[in-house]
Amino acid sequence: MMKTTACAVILFASAAFAQQRDIFPSDYKASPCATETSCESFTDMNYPQAALKFLLRTLEVAWDEQHHDDLNAMVQPYCIKRATCMGTAGNVWWFCNDVFAQEIRAACDRKFPQKAQPHDNEQCRTWVDVFATGVDQYGKTAWETEQRCVKMTATPSTAVRKMVWWSVPSVIPVDYKGSVQIFAYDSETHVPVQANISFEDQIIYTQDSPTGKTITYYQFKWPRFLVRVPNAEGHTNMVPTTMTIAAAGYETIHLPVPTVVPRIIVSMSPPADKLRRGKNAVTVTATDSITGKPVEAQVYFGEATIGFTNQLIEMTVRQKRPEIWVRSPFDAYSDVVVAPGQK
Repeated sequence: MMKTTACAVILFASAAFAQQRDIFPSDYKASPCATETSCESFTDMNYPQAALKFLLRTLEVAWDEQHHDDLNAMVQPYCIKRATCMGTAGNVWWFCNDVFAQEIRAACDRKFPQKAQPHDNEQCRTWVDVFATGVDQYGKTAWETEQRCVKMTATPSTAVRKMVWWSVPSVIPVDYKGSVQIFAYDSETHVPVQANISFEDQIIYTQDSPTGKTITYYQFKWPRFLVRVPNAEGHTNMVPTTMTIAAAGYETIHLPVPTVVPRIIVSMSPPADKLRRGKNAVTVTATDSITGKPVEAQVYFGEATIGFTNQLIEMTVRQKRPEIWVRSPFDAYSDVVVAPGQK
């Protein structure tokens, strides 16, 4: 039984910290249904052959011979973690295999730093990708065995579990055009959680996940996530849309997308209290609060549009000056009141 919460413990990390962070923590609680058998990969062909056949990449024979046993030992702790992932309710075998593949690539980066040992790093990544490809081919049978165990040993419970989650990058700029990953694990067992990610009024697809849907641990492109909502001043604010992270048996997390929304910083020359009755030549200067760059926005005099920011415009004041405010025509910024109307 699941319930929805409007509040969640949000764990943000800097992008640099998040890249160093274990996506499957080493202090996880092992599943009683995890098999003892280590990962099964290719045995009917050597790794250089498999690299060319399945990945269209080159793994040097001499390099493989030199490092094969060492790398095979390197991946075994991750194989053990993978068994617990597959022996956890709600996790599909391909999800656990893909988490495993990300972990062993990161292990290569630690063993052979890319800057210091670029060739070894590239060969190591090819080797582990071959290993992971073999695990993909032979891994479903073990998952089916573990899931039967899960169903047979699971104790019915109405308790709702909680997730700890984070994103890379941890805070996404509003104009970010790169890929994003959102990670989540069980707050008690520290085992990865295969959760669905959805966004208010938007459907996002990705080629990274097998289903094409946005799922934890898979990359997806980050489109614009701002919506216009009314504010207390009678105008509108641009705010992040709601993101939902949901998995069966877990508290559903609803919260604003972790986006930094820039503001318009405005000033007017001459200022409002210096305007005289009749025609006035004024300039409303508008800049981005983050970049400091000029912002093009419409200038309103009451309900009428009279020009654009950062340009000389004419403002005719009669008995009582109406409110002066600006709005971004591109839905990039919240409305800003330059000067309230005279009473």
